[in-house]
Amino acid sequence: MAETVFTFTSAADMNQTKDGITIRIAQGSGSTAPDYKVSWNTEYQPSDMRLYLGNTITISSAEALQNIQMVFAKSCASNKEYAGLSASTGTLVSGGTSESWSDWKVDSWSGSATQVVFTLTGKGQRQIQKIVIDGEPVVIDTIVPEPLPTAEDLDPNYVYPEPTSVAPQDTTVLKKEYAFIDHNILVYCTQGSIIKATDTTDAYFNCNANYTLTFTATQPIKGVEIDGFVRKAFNASCDHGTIQYLTDVDYDMEGWPAMVLLDVNNTSVTLSCPKQLRCYGVRVYFQENPDPLFPVEGIEAVSNQPSAVSYKMLRDGQLIILRNGKTYDAQGKEMGQ
Repeated sequence: MAETVFTFTSAADMNQTKDGITIRIAQGSGSTAPDYKVSWNTEYQPSDMRLYLGNTITISSAEALQNIQMVFAKSCASNKEYAGLSASTGTLVSGGTSESWSDWKVDSWSGSATQVVFTLTGKGQRQIQKIVIDGEPVVIDTIVPEPLPTAEDLDPNYVYPEPTSVAPQDTTVLKKEYAFIDHNILVYCTQGSIIKATDTTDAYFNCNANYTLTFTATQPIKGVEIDGFVRKAFNASCDHGTIQYLTDVDYDMEGWPAMVLLDVNNTSVTLSCPKQLRCYGVRVYFQENPDPLFPVEGIEAVSNQPSAVSYKMLRDGQLIILRNGKTYDAQGKEMGQ
């Protein structure tokens, strides 16, 4: 038999016939039906056919099938349980566990049968890109990433602005370790994402739940101010200094919760995040810089617990504080008077 390749562009592609070969993707014994997932941005993640525990793929042909290859990604759930694959006949060689959409793997089946039923096992999922029948071995291009920058890449003679704003380059990183340097400050995250700006949204970088975010400079850091979103019940810790929350952390992606790391007095500070932290803006203060904006005169001082102060950075860069129905500028002066 000649090579036949099945790809997926819509939910209708769950049932296909090509070159006398038919594939059927079904719910099987699973509680969740398979579906076609359209990517929100194909630059970041391709669209795919999504299969879950108990779902089946039935491949049949009038002629005996000799080999089948399934190219997939993301075969583990959030608890890292592997989503395996079993075959009703023949020999199936696993391509391994994939923990992200960019980590492509190939499961390979060999045998001689006119019908093979594949069933997903485990609580993970499979993001299937294509199925290759009786073709040459599929080779996945391996991209060797550039080494991440480290503190050794910082300029020891750099003079920091007052304060120093930090933002990522115009790049995209999804759900993995990353690091970047901006204004001679190293930002390192053990797992997170960097998302480019669009016409309607600002750029930001994430630290995923149960991972850490570290800021490193060549001079002792006095404080770090973070504008961004936090999840409900966010309660971080840091290895140097203390944390002051500047808003009600029960906001859930609706406001601009923020925090300040104070009294760091070290060239590096690591923030441990029990839940996701999304950073839209970061300002780092040094010993010669003014104190961080909080607390400001005229506004009740915040504590190490969430306060009722809501903090927002407007698109034009203006900082405003909302408290008890009133609006204040960064100096604590009530606006609109």
